[in-house]
Amino acid sequence: MSKETLVAALPDSKRVTSRALSLPLAVFILVSILFIAFRFWKISAYSIWGGEAFSMIGAKQDWQGLFSYVIADIVHPPLFYILLKLWIAIGGESVLWLKLLPVLSGIALIVPFYFLCRELDFQWPEMSLALFLGAVNGYMIHYAQELRMYSLFTFLSLCSFWLFMRFFNSTIGTTGKLVILTLVNLLNIYTHYYGWVVVGMEFLFLLIWQRQKLLKFGLAALILLLVFAPWANRVIREAQSIGGLDRNLDWIPKPGIIDVLYFYSVLDGPMGSRYPNAVGLLLFLLPVAWWFWKIIKSGFKSERNDGIAFSWLALLSFLPVVVLYLMSQRLEQAIWIDRYFIFISIPYLLMVAAAAYRLEPKWLRYSWIALILLWSLYAGIKDTRTNRMAWEGAQMGSRVTWEDLTQQLIASEADNSGSVNIYTITVISKGLRTGDWASSTSLDYFLDSYGINKFHFVYSKDVQALLKRLPVENHFWIAFFELAGSSQRYPAVALEENGYRVGDPIMFQEMYNRIVLLPVWRK
Repeated sequence: MSKETLVAALPDSKRVTSRALSLPLAVFILVSILFIAFRFWKISAYSIWGGEAFSMIGAKQDWQGLFSYVIADIVHPPLFYILLKLWIAIGGESVLWLKLLPVLSGIALIVPFYFLCRELDFQWPEMSLALFLGAVNGYMIHYAQELRMYSLFTFLSLCSFWLFMRFFNSTIGTTGKLVILTLVNLLNIYTHYYGWVVVGMEFLFLLIWQRQKLLKFGLAALILLLVFAPWANRVIREAQSIGGLDRNLDWIPKPGIIDVLYFYSVLDGPMGSRYPNAVGLLLFLLPVAWWFWKIIKSGFKSERNDGIAFSWLALLSFLPVVVLYLMSQRLEQAIWIDRYFIFISIPYLLMVAAAAYRLEPKWLRYSWIALILLWSLYAGIKDTRTNRMAWEGAQMGSRVTWEDLTQQLIASEADNSGSVNIYTITVISKGLRTGDWASSTSLDYFLDSYGINKFHFVYSKDVQALLKRLPVENHFWIAFFELAGSSQRYPAVALEENGYRVGDPIMFQEMYNRIVLLPVWRK
């Protein structure tokens, strides 16, 4: 029997329902395809870089070496490195194969996204709009492609949000649902330490709305703590042995209010300068304010349980950023940086989409939605065309052909059989330290892959510090970033003034910034 015959055989009311459902479902499927397509866009166009190279260096060691490497890093738990090691064992080290690992988890989040929306009683149009905003968002695309733990962290966090709401909404079988939620949270805290923020938000939400389930959830959180304790103990001991977190996290500046606002403009889709970004914040957040006002007026009572949905999404979207901002002001070492908040991206965009669909009257609703769609699409296309993928500070060095730079470096020293030092110099831009770590890790990874071991990397704070430690060297290289708008003096000038000859640099231009490898000889 054909589909048309089946539909014709249905009662009139069911035929109307079937037709009404088919179009929104088709739109959601098309948006899902767009979401997937953007994750595959140019995934192998660039070689891996600093953070990704760091992941690869760890994953290529034996198992004991891998765990020692991750513990010494302090900053991240081991799950992603374990999966990456297994992934390499299955398919090798081609850029395409490596990038597939984060891309697949980035695509897989469509599944928990769908089920979370169902638990929150959202409709197809709201779901499609939110998914579209995520599909074209440069920040999300970048971290869905980067060979780090952030894509997996986003996926597991979204799974946790969905499973938590399933546990929250359930009246029977809550123990089984809590067990599954706890297993997902266990994977999440072993993927990124901010997985504990996810657990904390869930605990707080129960404290506000369903205290009768708080004891069960608290016991589950205690089990998580006990299972995590051995790893935490090893990392704490390592941190104490090196004098704290400064060596690993001192590149993170203390955030200001502008950084917080800019982060949300990145979620909206940044337009570059401050004033257009402010317009974007108003465009995306005014519907949220209107939704909140409607809920307050109704006394948190509505047929669609909007009070629960709004409070859950708003809690996830704002509280982690605010709390960690305040903590970073008080702690000696800041712990606030944009990519650590990747887990709130979908809840935030879902909140914006749901709020836009609650605007009244209809002409205002659909006009506002059209503006949001156009804004996001333009910002997303702009990001993909420039390869900037989110904001400058977080991505410096990520879209550089480090493999080509390494090959040029090797060719330049082909006639030199001796060892050569490469001094990586720090550059400060907008309070963010960059340059030294990205350069040394990226180059070191590719030099090792070519079996070249005559280059040795040495960190130097600046050129003046470098000059003080070079009494006898006749030849060396300097690696640094030349950032647009930076007031720092070009190193070649200081070197020539102090009796050195500077050769032709190896450079890669990235938008308005350059990565420079500078050969230097004593005159």
